[in-house]
Amino acid sequence: MFHKRLLSLRPLIARPSLDAHAEESLAYIPSVMSSTDEKSFKDVEHGAQVVKVSQDQPAPAPAWRAKIATVERKLGIEVQGVKRVTEEDRDPRSRVWQCAEVWLSANTVLSTFSLGILGPAIFGLGLGDSLICIVVFNALAAAIPAFFSVFGVKTGLRQMVVSRYMWGWWGTKLVAILNVIACIGWSTINSIAGAQTLRVVADLDISHAVGIVILAVLTLILGVVGYRYIHYFDRFAWMPTAIVFVIILGLTAKNFVNTPMGTGSSEAAGILSFASTIWGYGVGWSSLASDYTVYQPAHTPAHKVFFWTFAGLVTPLILVMSLGTAVMCAALNQPTWMAAYNTEELGGLIGAALGHGGFAKFLMVVLVFSVIANNIVNVYSFGCSVASISTYFNIIPQFVWPICITAIYIPIAIAAATSFVHSLESFMYVLGAWLSIYIAVMVAEHFVFRKGSLCAYDLSAYQDRRRMPVGHAAVGAGCCGAVGAITGLAQAWWTGPIAGKIGTSGGDISWLLCLTFTSVAYVPLRYLEKKSVGR
Repeated sequence: MFHKRLLSLRPLIARPSLDAHAEESLAYIPSVMSSTDEKSFKDVEHGAQVVKVSQDQPAPAPAWRAKIATVERKLGIEVQGVKRVTEEDRDPRSRVWQCAEVWLSANTVLSTFSLGILGPAIFGLGLGDSLICIVVFNALAAAIPAFFSVFGVKTGLRQMVVSRYMWGWWGTKLVAILNVIACIGWSTINSIAGAQTLRVVADLDISHAVGIVILAVLTLILGVVGYRYIHYFDRFAWMPTAIVFVIILGLTAKNFVNTPMGTGSSEAAGILSFASTIWGYGVGWSSLASDYTVYQPAHTPAHKVFFWTFAGLVTPLILVMSLGTAVMCAALNQPTWMAAYNTEELGGLIGAALGHGGFAKFLMVVLVFSVIANNIVNVYSFGCSVASISTYFNIIPQFVWPICITAIYIPIAIAAATSFVHSLESFMYVLGAWLSIYIAVMVAEHFVFRKGSLCAYDLSAYQDRRRMPVGHAAVGAGCCGAVGAITGLAQAWWTGPIAGKIGTSGGDISWLLCLTFTSVAYVPLRYLEKKSVGR
């Protein structure tokens, strides 16, 4: 049953004796150079303060790569890669409110609605307590990617490259690999949600596999062309989906019921577990947040970047998730809705709530294609994460990476298509745990060791491992955080000793323990690392 299952590279032959440092210090290909890269120094604005930083000199690229880059530029495909975006490369026409666009579209989607149904469907919560969880924990979670978005504006670096200043050169490679896995997981979950609904639209005459492939191909087209077209698409993509959700609200509101709140330890366990899934969903954007603000002018005020990003995140997260909770509470008192839900999971619930007829199917089609706005963010950032693992990957054209992730997540989504709820719940728990570890290190380094100053980052060092932290402290603290995940996780396949003491079947607090254990361990370990290594 648905509610039981959701829960620039030089060729090696040119330098056969490259050592590890030389390999990792190779700069990016000349096809992505701006005219200012030929200068030895430039001024980078950090609010009112100007910091002088040196420019890295790109290494020559093979001739074939330059030819491909020429074709990419003619087609309008982004060739920037993960090279730092200088002020001269940014779009002076950008407005700060555009920071909200990507997140409005990425979260005004079917997947956000599906997260809302977990409170009453899986954790036994009522309408009131579910809504309280949604408001409180979405507000907390959305603040993290909103804060990280400021780094993109002020440094011009992608999220995984910014992570080098906190996690170190080698530690960031581990983080980037985990983020690659997260991007695949997100794409898988979103595709399943859309495919289930598309199957109901087609009166069950198509398989989940057909729907998944359709959505994957459409997502791939936008993922290939890159940043600029993604922003164009997301400027408008949220609007028709928002209209559909308003219509759903109007059609189903008469069936809403105020399911009573529970009491005791079981209620506490349900709230904690639902909060964990909400946290995982909201902070899921933290590991790629700055990817989508690097083209904003560097003088854009940090507080405005934070505000607009936060608004773009928290508004759809709260509203759409709350609608999902309300519809699920109504379904618990509508036998026909529950029968459809138990048979076809998310798609069945939406189909039953909207009713039959051509107009209802049209609305469901709009919801199906809404997941593209969420998926393109993951498909695009997948390439940024891969390119952060090794500078050798930067020679590969950026459009190749969306093709790779699409080829990976399609078969995974097809295999998991019949257990969407279980897949979503499990993914949110694990995602929330590892991102809590990632966030704890990032925040502790910034506020404790860099005194909360965006001027404390040497932007000329982002490609030089000898000027980056080693990463021992971050990885060591991350291991301590993993202990928190093990002890605080409450899943069908594992319940930790601490989580098991909450309620009758356990309450998930893995994300909270990960934050606590990692933060407590990182500060002394980082002091030791700085004292012994000097950086």
